[in-house]
Amino acid sequence: MTKRIAAAFLWFYAGWYAGALIAEFIGVSALLGPIIGAAAAGLIVGDPRRMIWTARAARPESTPAPKGLADPA
Repeated sequence: MTKRIAAAFLWFYAGWYAGALIAEFIGVSALLGPIIGAAAAGLIVGDPRRMIWTARAARPESTPAPKGLADPA
């Protein structure tokens, strides 16, 4: 979960910067930057298609040793 939070901050900043750059070139409101940044961070944290953050696999349960090998008698 720590990686997701760090990635969210980085993507928010990168999206804000890119949105501000686009807004400056197009000549629209500077509010476009934070909107694009929030959308990028939301997509990274939420990961709706599970392409970035995969679920952890369940740990396999240990199986007991076969009886023939565990008891020499």
